[in-house]
Amino acid sequence: MISIIIPTLNETQYLRRTILHTQKMASDVSNLEIIVVDAGSTDDTLPSVEDLAVQCFERPDFVLKKYASLNYGAEKAKGEIILFLDVDTFLPEDFDTMIMSAFKSSETVGGAFEFAFERPDWKLWILSIGNRIRYRFGRVFYGDQAVFLKKKTLNDIGEVPNEPLMETAFLCRRLSKVGKLALLHPGIRTSPRRFQEHGFFKVLWFDFNMFIRFNLGIPVSPYAEKYWSKNLTD
Repeated sequence: MISIIIPTLNETQYLRRTILHTQKMASDVSNLEIIVVDAGSTDDTLPSVEDLAVQCFERPDFVLKKYASLNYGAEKAKGEIILFLDVDTFLPEDFDTMIMSAFKSSETVGGAFEFAFERPDWKLWILSIGNRIRYRFGRVFYGDQAVFLKKKTLNDIGEVPNEPLMETAFLCRRLSKVGKLALLHPGIRTSPRRFQEHGFFKVLWFDFNMFIRFNLGIPVSPYAEKYWSKNLTD
């Protein structure tokens, strides 16, 4: 079974759409478990999916702590494989079969999907190319690439690192020390809403700053509240 963990905070716009899409894209939906961990939404995020076959947990103490939501969901997961899915990221058809095939190699400890934006303009297309070059050197994947791994492996390496930003990048850094990370095709499609709502070059500069800090070993945590402020005020 594959357990899909979706962390949320004020995500009425996307949660239902993402869950329905995920179920539709699976080759065997009966082999999926979807877990939503909500960090205290003040909108209709959880009521919007109450009629769907998903498990929902409310944890307002996890606000600004996405890593805590991921770890909590992983603890609740019954599947032997865990997939961390951002609420505005859409998986490709037969993603579950692709993941199971990736683990046929004994060297594979996890992985993620090729990155692309939904309906990209030329700036987003160029950014996608830059991203694809970046993660081919070092196999460090971000949360919007649907990072997956075996639950046993997560238990062996500890947990998702307690980092309020770039938690899956830190996770991949740990994973790469114990095995290989697979890159799956076709890839995911993720929403460009951050760039659309806050300005392309402003967001690009912020993300580039976080990338440099991460690779130089400089803490990114001081920027967490700024990053998550949109969700807090929605």
